Amino acid sequence: MDVTIKDVAKHANTSISTVSRVINKKRYISKELSKRVNRAIKDLNYTPNMRGRNLASKKTGLVAFFTRSDSTTAFINPHLYAIMDGVQSALRNKGYSMTYVGYSKPNLKQLIDVVSSKSIDGIVLHASALTKGMADYLVDTNIPHTVIGFPNFPSNVCWVDNNNILSGELAARHLYDIQKKSIAFLGGQHRDYISGVRLLGVKKELKKHSTHIPEKWILEMHSDHKKAEHAVKNLFNLGNNPPNALICANNFIALGAIRALNSLQLDIPKDVAVITFDEYPFAEITEPMATTITIDVHDLGYQAGQLLIEKIHKPDYHFQTYMTIPRLNIRKSTSVN
Repeated sequence: MDVTIKDVAKHANTSISTVSRVINKKRYISKELSKRVNRAIKDLNYTPNMRGRNLASKKTGLVAFFTRSDSTTAFINPHLYAIMDGVQSALRNKGYSMTYVGYSKPNLKQLIDVVSSKSIDGIVLHASALTKGMADYLVDTNIPHTVIGFPNFPSNVCWVDNNNILSGELAARHLYDIQKKSIAFLGGQHRDYISGVRLLGVKKELKKHSTHIPEKWILEMHSDHKKAEHAVKNLFNLGNNPPNALICANNFIALGAIRALNSLQLDIPKDVAVITFDEYPFAEITEPMATTITIDVHDLGYQAGQLLIEKIHKPDYHFQTYMTIPRLNIRKSTSVN
């Protein structure tokens, strides 16, 4: 069996990313650690795979799309496929093809296996699949890559994203414009990074109006319409002066919230306005239809694909940027006129 970089890391009692740094002669590695790694390489007779260095000069015309995925992804995260179609459109225009690589629990070894296959010129990663170890590996080996989504840890990887803080600001601003100033935020669980960033945008906008969301009106829950329906019913049973507007982190939460308000016989939007993010899968079929803050995720994928091609041809090209501007789609759930 071939010796892998993982075997070297274990033998040297260090991390895979550290071994990669030593192999690629990166700075900030101590002499002692470098000697230990090189000794492990010699002991195991390991031959470094030079794929990361040679990608720019040995083109295959193939790019991998690496993401977190399972049998429920198409329903829970339909945007993923619009993003992939956008990436593929950009690649096709430049003569590249794309291969899909999905794992339910992505890890560094799987990423290394994909890159070491010697069959790709570059890789696009969805941020949901990215770990700190993966980010270090991408940077240290200088593999042409684009991460779609802002990493939730400090990193020097190349990434593109939509501006989720601005999305939160737009949602709160719209509610203020229609005189809905008692606002609750129904977000995903604490680990839901995008939900948390959108909440920061909401708070930022409300601060401009010298107000805030009471802590008891900031709810964290699974993105499940039944749990959201239960949470909203509890919220409106707390007593007097309930919120007159709900900002829902996604369509699943919005569906449950609207069902709860209807069952409580509250008028939407007269009694309570509802706004959510993204169009799919429920915004257009709720009763009433939901106002949304949305982005063109196909265009986000297209821009990511174009930037990856640029990096394939110019390995030193580096980018970290917001590519798409969110827009407000007003529907009956906030249409007070």
